[in-house]
Amino acid sequence: MDLLFGIVGALVLGQAAVDASIVSPILIIVVAITGISSFAIPDFSFGFHLRFFRFLFIFLGYMAGFLGIATGLFVYVSILCNIQSFGVPFTAPYAPSMKKKGNSYYIPPIWKQEYRATYVSPKREKAQDDISMKWKYKN
Repeated sequence: MDLLFGIVGALVLGQAAVDASIVSPILIIVVAITGISSFAIPDFSFGFHLRFFRFLFIFLGYMAGFLGIATGLFVYVSILCNIQSFGVPFTAPYAPSMKKKGNSYYIPPIWKQEYRATYVSPKREKAQDDISMKWKYKN
């Protein structure tokens, strides 16, 4: 019952803010979608992380508009590319890009992968034979 009152209260306050020309209807829709989508995150600590950055991006949008949001996203992705977990980059298959065979944006099926990923620094670069599914290619 409390949830119903919260939803009705949010609708009334949103409509009043739009009628008073305090905010635009688009902003109400965006805030409602982000609020609803925050319930889809199962981990509390990750939800807190997204909640914090959501308010940061709202503030950047308030201060500099789309340019502020774009700059914030650029800084956020740059930070993500710099983070490492157990010595492996957080965005490993995509950034930093490696100029090795088998590491690209297109990852072939497991039976076609002959080389191991270079971002894990393997002792043997080649994981298996040239054609791992020899039974498939027999005449």
